[in-house]
Amino acid sequence: MASGLLALTKLDNADLAVALLVDLWAEEGEEEQKRISDETAILVIDAALRSTSPNAQLVAAELLCLHATKLNVSQSLHWPSAVDGSWNPAYRPKTKLLIIEALVRMATSSEPNEGALRSVAVRLYGIWQEEPRASVRGCIGKLIKVVFDRLCQFRHKELVHGIQMVALSDLERAAASAAENPDSYLNDLSDSLANRLKEWAPSCQGPPIGPGALASAAG
Repeated sequence: MASGLLALTKLDNADLAVALLVDLWAEEGEEEQKRISDETAILVIDAALRSTSPNAQLVAAELLCLHATKLNVSQSLHWPSAVDGSWNPAYRPKTKLLIIEALVRMATSSEPNEGALRSVAVRLYGIWQEEPRASVRGCIGKLIKVVFDRLCQFRHKELVHGIQMVALSDLERAAASAAENPDSYLNDLSDSLANRLKEWAPSCQGPPIGPGALASAAG
């Protein structure tokens, strides 16, 4: 099943691949029904997000958000590389919001440690840096703002961001862009996501432990 889905993405059939993934990727608590691993599902989602099909991108973002709470923000295999240190400004607004929500839901469901905090911060910054719409940047700035103070307490001046380094001054600049959204519904949603991060961030203590700990600390 996994090889079939990945083959579809290689044949420019990302729409069909993510449609099939809906039935094959078990939700949290349904592990006994799992037909495809989380890691393979993320590869399919990554291919869909890289495709030129707005519908495939949207379904991929919806699936990512739906399954976010069982993914680990410190694991690179649990997040599509298409939006890991890079961002497609051409995504439709709903697709963008679903990806942002998925990232927050994944982070706040992951083990709270310094590596997880660094990971969510640099991923949010990667979106903020490439996003041209002020309303979306304001939302991202609001999310970065609530984790910035906790990051400063670890006394690191720079965080690894792919092949780049993100300085705390960069994150501070992004946090300063925090703004209310003119759409009251979207503003309430961004406030809710920010509150989740705000409650989670203080509990992040020390570096991650276990396989891949060094890599997760690198964002």
